[in-house]
Amino acid sequence: MPANLPPAYYEAERKYRQAKSRPEKVTALQDMISATPKHKGTDHLRADQRSRLARLMDELEKPTATSSGQPQPFAIKKEGAGQAVLVGLPNVGKSQLVASLTGAAARVASYPFTTQLPLPGMLPFQNIRIQLVDTPAINDRDMQTRLFSLLRNTDLLLVTIDLSCDALGQMEEVVAELEAWGYKLLGGGETPSLEDHRVQKPAVLVANKADETGALDQFQALEAQYAPCFPVVLISTLESVGQEEIKEAVFQALQVVRVYTKAPNLAPTYETPIVLPEGSTVEAAAQALHKDWWHKLKYALLWGSGKFDGQRVGRDYVLHDEDVLEFH
Repeated sequence: MPANLPPAYYEAERKYRQAKSRPEKVTALQDMISATPKHKGTDHLRADQRSRLARLMDELEKPTATSSGQPQPFAIKKEGAGQAVLVGLPNVGKSQLVASLTGAAARVASYPFTTQLPLPGMLPFQNIRIQLVDTPAINDRDMQTRLFSLLRNTDLLLVTIDLSCDALGQMEEVVAELEAWGYKLLGGGETPSLEDHRVQKPAVLVANKADETGALDQFQALEAQYAPCFPVVLISTLESVGQEEIKEAVFQALQVVRVYTKAPNLAPTYETPIVLPEGSTVEAAAQALHKDWWHKLKYALLWGSGKFDGQRVGRDYVLHDEDVLEFH
């Protein structure tokens, strides 16, 4: 059966052959997949495309080294309960936010493109810590190839908007840059689509500089347009506004649960929870605790989301945030 490929496919294929960087190849290949009709005549072609895309994604997500053998600065190792990367245009206050929320020594200045390298810091939230990463401006052409490799591997995007100027215009420009590189923002509760070959990332909108003149009007416009889809948090680092709200929003957007453990006849250990993706089971918690528990586990006693304290549950019981388990 003939493939009958449309002109859009051949245009994407041309871009793929001319692409010099892996992110450019990924974007072009995603366009090729989207433009390929679905029928028996294209089964082998689509399988080859998916295979090539998988190889490129693996190459992008593996940290590479420089000629000196040192890790590249854009290969940020994940730490804590999850990783959230700040993205935005120049001078929107990303560095100041990371410095204020984590204590990291971010470089803060009033001129554009101050940040040249990503800088991680740890955000405390209750009894866990979440990694925040400051990044160069999303429209910095000299940084985009490496920046989008970093964004590909993160758990969450914090789209940072400066309320001292056109908030909606900034959001449109950030979305356009993301889409140009094959990224799609996911709203609250939205799950990735297997039919969409773009890189799909959950997002929180961070409306920064709430202390500026006219900020409230800009925030209301941003909220009216995007709050139905995304969490929108109002924040000011100068006046310490919204710091607790952004911590809560980041934690919720990561879609993780904290699970505590206890030994028989002893109190639970609340200081170091096991952090798991939402929907994880007792078996996953046992495996995260120690591989021996995963093999030996017969059942667990549950405090928290069960019908009663000390309820006996099996390996497939789905856990909720702040459940307590006693393994047997």
